Amino acid sequence: MRVFSVLLFLIFGVIGCAMLQEVPPTEISASRLTCDQNPQMVDGDLKTVGIFTARGSIKKEFVKRVSYAPRQYQRRVEGSLKTETLIKLDAPTYIKYIEVYPASIIRNLILDTSMESPRSKFLFEAVEDKRGVDVEGTLPVRFRIEREICYLRLTANALKDPENVRHNDEEHKMWIPLKGAAIREIKFYERE
Repeated sequence: MRVFSVLLFLIFGVIGCAMLQEVPPTEISASRLTCDQNPQMVDGDLKTVGIFTARGSIKKEFVKRVSYAPRQYQRRVEGSLKTETLIKLDAPTYIKYIEVYPASIIRNLILDTSMESPRSKFLFEAVEDKRGVDVEGTLPVRFRIEREICYLRLTANALKDPENVRHNDEEHKMWIPLKGAAIREIKFYERE
C-alpha cells in the first residue's frame, strides 16, 4: 500500500509540475490587429462598440398562391440575413484562442480563418469550436483557434429592428429592418 501511495504521489507530482511550467498564452496588442469594417472591435477599448453592417429587411405579407386557396402568411428576407467582418493580423501568428466581448445578442456566430489574402470565400477554414453558437449577455465567450492564422472572418445573423417597422395596411404588408449585432472587443491570445 505504501509503494502505491508513493507511486501515486510521484505521478501527480510530475503532472502538476508539468502543468505549472506551461506558459500561459499572451494577449496580442491591438496595434497588431486591423479591421476595416469595424475598427472598434479591435481597438483595445472595451468602452467602444463595433456593429456588424446589415443589408436587408424581412418582408411579411399575406399572399394568395392560387385563386381558390385562402391567403397565406409569408415571411421573406429581402437582401441578406448574414453579416460579416474581417480582422487581419500584421503577420501570420499561432493563435491559441480568442475572446469575444459581446454588447448585444449575437445569433449564429461563425468563425473562419485564412492564411492568405481573402480573394475568395473558399480560402477560409472553419473553426469548429462552438460553430454557429448564439451568444447571449455581455460576458466574454472564448473560442479555441489553435492554428496559425493571418485573417479571421466573423459571420453572424442580423437581428430584427422592431423599433423601425414599416406598415402598409392597404396591401397587408410589413417590412422589418435588420440591424447588426454589436461587439465591444475581440481579443487574440497567442502561444509563446
